[in-house]
This record gives sequence, structure tokens and C-alpha cells, in this order.
Amino acid sequence: MNEAGPGTKTRILDVAEDLFAEQGLDRVSIRDITEAAAVNLAAVSYHFGGKFELIAEVFERRLRPVNDARLVALDRAEKELGLKLKVEEILTAFIQPAIECCPGHEKGSKAFAKLFGRCLAEPRPEIENLLRRQFEPLVERFEKALIRALPHLSRADVFWRLKFTFGALHHWMLTKDRFIPAWAVKTDLDQQTEKLIAFASAGFKAQ
Repeated sequence: MNEAGPGTKTRILDVAEDLFAEQGLDRVSIRDITEAAAVNLAAVSYHFGGKFELIAEVFERRLRPVNDARLVALDRAEKELGLKLKVEEILTAFIQPAIECCPGHEKGSKAFAKLFGRCLAEPRPEIENLLRRQFEPLVERFEKALIRALPHLSRADVFWRLKFTFGALHHWMLTKDRFIPAWAVKTDLDQQTEKLIAFASAGFKAQ
């Protein structure tokens, strides 16, 4: 087995993500990860250096593609629509990439969503700094677009409504297939996404 190969790195990340999601960052040791991934300690040192670097990579590989896709989608919408860009298109650029970022990796997406929720509930300064680096440029970019589309809102209004939108998105991603009463009309993923965008858009348009 080539423990310096890319397949080994991916396996370590997959196992670490699952264990962190189930048990939390503090309870999982490097040895737990190496045993579950069937690699030695040197493989973790080679690919990541240490535990925090491994944690950072777990977050980076999920968040960066989503946030990059969000910015690309917003750039495309602004180029196509210019000053006619509406809040619905902006929120589509924010929400849709979170659904589409990991096709074929539903299990990993669920594990990371669970891990992300755990880290929000169990704050750690170093993780908050990592998340801040990932999200502050994104939030600033979307804030500007939303303020242009909704000039009657202050920056504070936009910030809070975007924060609430993020919360709704995260909750939905964790529970979209659960807690649905028998009487509810069944909807597919695209329809649920449309409903979320409509819900968030109404929140931004509210006085």
C-alpha cells in the first residue's frame, strides 16, 4: 500500500470526517483515525502534519468548492443581469451550490453537515477562525450584491437576514429527509430548493 498516495489522503479525510461528526473533534485521536483508516501515524504526518492541520483540511475540502461555486454563480448572474439582478437570483447563487457541490458523495455531505453543526454548537476559537477565513470574503461579496438589489435595507439588516438564511439552509440540509408528516405533499430536491429560495427571498423583502 502506498501511504503517500492521493488515495490514502482521501481515505484519511473520509474517516476523520466520519469520526469527528459522530464523536466531536476533541474525543477523536489521531490513533483512532489511523486505526479506522488502516494507515500508520507516518501517513497522517506526511499528508497533514498534525491533528489541527487534518481538521483544517476536512473543512477546506468541503467548504472551498462550495464557496468558490457560489462566487462563480454570483459573478455569472451579475454579468448576465447587471442592475436587473434580483434577490431571488442572488440567493439562488448562495443556496444552489451548497446542494450541488458534492454529487455522488451524499454520505460525505451528510457527515460534514453533521460535523459543521456540531462545531457551531461546540465552539472552539481555532475552528471559528478557520470558518471566518472561509466565510468573511463570501459574506462581504453577497452583502454588496444584496444591498444593491435591496437599497432600502441597511448593511446590518442584510447581515442578519443572510445569517438567518444560512441557518435555514443548514437546518434543511440536516433534516430535509426527516421529520416530514404523512400529510405533507412529497417534493423532490429541486422543489425543496425552490421553496427554500422563495422563503429566504420573502425574508429579505420583508419590511
